[in-house]
Amino acid sequence: MASGSFQPLAVPSKALDGRISAILLDPDGNPSDVVNNGTPVTVRVEWNLTGSLVPSLAGTWYLHVTVEEEGGPNDFKVPAPSLPVPLNGRPDYRRDIVLTTLQAGSTYSLSVSLAYRDVLGSPQQLGGRVDVGKVNVLL
Repeated sequence: MASGSFQPLAVPSKALDGRISAILLDPDGNPSDVVNNGTPVTVRVEWNLTGSLVPSLAGTWYLHVTVEEEGGPNDFKVPAPSLPVPLNGRPDYRRDIVLTTLQAGSTYSLSVSLAYRDVLGSPQQLGGRVDVGKVNVLL
């Protein structure tokens, strides 16, 4: 599982901090970086908040995977628009994003972006990013 960077609000880390990680899984739930053509793959994203402010946070997370084809024109985000995940007052979150349109014979770099908007819908400096790695799609 790849770990990424998490940017908390400008408060002491005892009040609010977090972590984010992601892994690429084949249809059987095994970690994989090589898949057969036509095989959907899942990016499993987990993030966790710590600190005394966690129960008081409200708003929505927005999550997506950026897919960049190496040496090719097929770059996109999944889902588009980003997946909304309402904050629930709990510290742990996990979401799976399934990729179904990867082209045969291509190599892709995958990264996850997590953003936060408060209850008014205003973007805040809270979120994270993680480079998942590369996936090769066989012919």
